[in-house]
Amino acid sequence: MIKSIVAHTIETTDLDYAIEELNTQINNKGPLLHNTIGLIFCNYEFIESGLVRELCTRLPFTVLGCSTQILAVPNAGEELMLSLMILTSDDVEFHAGVSEALVTEDAGPLENLYGDLTMRGAFTPSLILAFPPMLSGMTGNVSVSILDRISGGVPIFGSAAIDITTSLRNPVTIYDGNVYSDRLVMVLLRGNVQPRFFAYTLPGEPRFSRKFTITEAKRNRILAINGNPAAEFLERLGVINKGGVEVLYAFPIVVDYEDGTPPQVFTISRVDPDGSLVSGQDIPPGGTVTIGTISGNLVLASTQHIIEQIKTVPEPSVLFLVSCFSRILTLQDSLEEVNLVLKQLRDWPTPFVFFSSGGELCPISEKGQDKLINAFHQFTIIACVF
Repeated sequence: MIKSIVAHTIETTDLDYAIEELNTQINNKGPLLHNTIGLIFCNYEFIESGLVRELCTRLPFTVLGCSTQILAVPNAGEELMLSLMILTSDDVEFHAGVSEALVTEDAGPLENLYGDLTMRGAFTPSLILAFPPMLSGMTGNVSVSILDRISGGVPIFGSAAIDITTSLRNPVTIYDGNVYSDRLVMVLLRGNVQPRFFAYTLPGEPRFSRKFTITEAKRNRILAINGNPAAEFLERLGVINKGGVEVLYAFPIVVDYEDGTPPQVFTISRVDPDGSLVSGQDIPPGGTVTIGTISGNLVLASTQHIIEQIKTVPEPSVLFLVSCFSRILTLQDSLEEVNLVLKQLRDWPTPFVFFSSGGELCPISEKGQDKLINAFHQFTIIACVF
């Protein structure tokens, strides 16, 4: 079995005070068992202040995770917070590592990391917790596809790093106090772990009655829609203001490739100066496009729905709840979703961590089958319970 412990702080400047606060919370929740791993999620301010590095040097176990925005743990939720989820067990092992730089879509760095962690196939993990960089040389969907292939379909759950003010600043992954803008970090769980997964994607209602076609795209960039430069086309529709370069937009692009697969939802992470629309995942050309619109009420309803599903899981010991940051941009108050989570999980029997994401990694059920399919999502709230 796995025991979980959650500690948090909102102190960014007094490092000794913050570390003492975290250690007190950890020590008050019981001794650590034979195998232990720490999962850290925090705003970039905690990295800039040196707290993340100092904390990791003082803890007697490996710590990995990523930058994020807006967090919640039992009885606390803030825009500026550091959370530490500790997993500790006598019979489950944790094998963690960081990849080489993902500067291209070359699978080598992830193949090498997975091979090292599994001792070249000496065991197959029960679960992979993975945290890729955002908008590196390898998009989120490609990293999930590679990990799925090399692991033989082991369930993959996690979040792409994010760091938002009015623009994308410095999203990073974290491994033992070091931070990376281009490396994936992950931990393999070896042993009797039986995770349950939940995902709820919001394509929203169509904003326009017309449908459009992606006529040119390259990897994760939409270059042209209906034969026109992509950003210029959406600017004429009033969807974006091209002057706001690098702003994270809060609207989904829903693409139907009309090949029998469900429509895919893409978040536009930025508009580059060349007028291309940039997403966190690859967008093949040729699909029929619907511009969606999302309301805060829809976001909160989906959060309520997924928590109701989570509560059906018997005897939980760990809960990760992750919400796409684009969803938060639709809310009148950035803490509305946090407050709903805290209210609905007030009586949840074990520690949990909730945070926002630049892209969600979560298995989904294949239609009409029990088999889980690893997937990369956007505009989605996901959960992992075990």
